This record gives sequence, C-alpha cells and structure tokens, in this order.
Amino acid sequence: MSTIARIDTATAVLPLPAPLQLGAMTVTRREYSAVQAFADDGTTGVAYCLSREAPMAEIVDRLVAAHAVGADADDPTSTWERMLRGSAIVGRVGLVRRAIGLVDIALWDIAAQRADVPLWTLLGTGDAPRDSILVAAYPSADRPPREVADEVLAQADGWTYVKVSRIPDPAYMRELFALLNAELPSATGLIVDVGFGWPDADAALAEIAQWGDPQLAWLEDPLLPEDAAGVARIRRESGLAVSVGDEVTDPAVLKALVEVGGVEALRLDVVAIGGVTPARELIGWAAERGVPVSGHVYPEVTAHLGIGVETFARGVNPYDPAPSFVLGGPSFEGRIRPTDAVGLGFTLDPGVFRFGKD
Repeated sequence: MSTIARIDTATAVLPLPAPLQLGAMTVTRREYSAVQAFADDGTTGVAYCLSREAPMAEIVDRLVAAHAVGADADDPTSTWERMLRGSAIVGRVGLVRRAIGLVDIALWDIAAQRADVPLWTLLGTGDAPRDSILVAAYPSADRPPREVADEVLAQADGWTYVKVSRIPDPAYMRELFALLNAELPSATGLIVDVGFGWPDADAALAEIAQWGDPQLAWLEDPLLPEDAAGVARIRRESGLAVSVGDEVTDPAVLKALVEVGGVEALRLDVVAIGGVTPARELIGWAAERGVPVSGHVYPEVTAHLGIGVETFARGVNPYDPAPSFVLGGPSFEGRIRPTDAVGLGFTLDPGVFRFGKD
C-alpha cells in the first residue's frame, strides 16, 4: 500500500490593479493558499484556494496535515474522515473544514494519478462540456454603465452565463441591466452577484423593485446563506430565480437553501465545503431533488465534478490573478470541458507558490 508521506503549504499575495467592491467587502489584493501532497511513491497532488486573508496554510500545518500523513494514497474518502474526526474538537465547519478541503482535493489528485486516469474518470462524471459562468465585470461608481456593459459584451460569446456584481445604486443597475438585456447574445444568460450585500429580505426587495424588469438567469447570494427563509421570500415576491451557496462550509446550510429557500440553483464551493469527498455527496443529494449545482470558482477542480463551472477571464485579467498561475487545466472555450490529463491535470507556477521555503 502506498501512503501519504508529506503535506507542504505555501501562501502567495498578488495585488489587484484597482480595488473591487463586492457586497460589504472591498478587495485590494488576492491572497491564495496552496497545498502540495506527496505519496511515498513520489506522486504529487496540488490544490489552491482564495484564503480571504485567513491563515489557511497555518491551519493545514497545525490541525489537518498530520491526520493525512500515513493514510492510504488510494483512499481519499477514508482519509477525509480521518481529517474531519482528527480536528473535530475545533473544526467540522468554518476555516478548519476549508483546510480539510484543500488537502482532500490534493489527495484526489494523487489517487487519480496513481490510477492513471483524469479525476473525472475516477469520479464517473464524464467529460461532456459543462455549463459555464464567466465572471465578466465588477461595476463601480466611477465607470459608467455603458463602459461596464461593453466590457461584458466583448467577452460574452459562447458562455452559458456572464456575471456582474451589484453596486448599491439602483439607477445604475437599472441602466446596466437594460443595456445587457438588450445586447447580450440570446443564448447567454445574465447573473448578478450581490455578495451577501443586503441585510434582510425587506432591503433586498426594496432595491430590486427599483431595477426595472431585469431578465436574470438568477440573482446570486442576496443574503447571508443562513437566511433560507429570507431567500424564499425574495424568490416569491420578486419573481427572480435565486442561487446561493458561495463560501458555505456547512452542508446543513446548503440543504436548507434547497429545502426552505427553494433555490433554483445551488452554489457549491468545493474547497469551503471540505473538498471533493463531501462535494460528491452534496451534488448527488441535489440531483435527487432536481436542483442543478453551480461551482464557485476553482474551475480546474469543479470541471471534474460534472457541475456548472465558473471562471474569470483566462490569462491576465483585472479581477483575479489565478488564471495566470495555474498551468494546465480544462478547455475554456465557451462551455468548459475537463482535461484528459491524469489527476486534476494542472500544476501551480513555482514562481508564485514556494512550497517548503520561507
């Protein structure tokens, strides 16, 4: 039996060319944490995440890695249980579950490489093209709606959906929606991401009423995800489809969003929810209820899961540097097809992530 020999971590901080406003958050830089797992036969797996300024590498090092070392390299599901139970006194949800997710993804990478197949083959999800979301633009008060609309339209062809973030200026959003609804390709849906920006359903409905008649594929993350009843009310009274789930670490919260909130699509962050192992279970649970699942970022991983895939523009873009340091991965041509390379099929730029080095 081959076993997991070592888990290394690294953190990288990359500045943004201009601040981004999403909900109540102002983002001036992107910090990423990454893990590199080694089996005793030399097979190496990787994973990365947005740290959101949390000490993810330290949590992996102090609370999670020891429970993976020595585990069967071909059985990441059992290792996930070891990691969860080994850190349960402080974990189960929250940052520790994210750290487990990072390691779990790297372990699935190893398992698929050792089986000499792409991860999607090991998971049985197939390689059919996935529905795709392009995070196309972040509006701001100093950019007129026409400029933002042109940025979106220049990228829109071929994507299943394009996404813009909401700013708390109803007149601005009304004009932006009118432009995009009139000019987007008919096959491309529009998503607006509120980023948990409204405090309650009353505030959400009051602002939505000032948007005119936007044609949205869905309204994303209008409230904190724990407010499933508020989500249901927004759906019911606005008539808009709603999707929620970004950054959620607790499976019970995601299930309540379906059972109480009635979301039209469930958002799933594969790192936050604890990795591929629990993500598979939740995807199957949602499928039994006829609810589609849409992945939150990390397209190099979610493409293997058989769900909708979200990405920023590939290469250099003003919103997220990840495409510039991920080497390999899926085919990004409109709908997204997972790679045929073994394992996850990508590596991380060693000039950005310096594993095992101060």
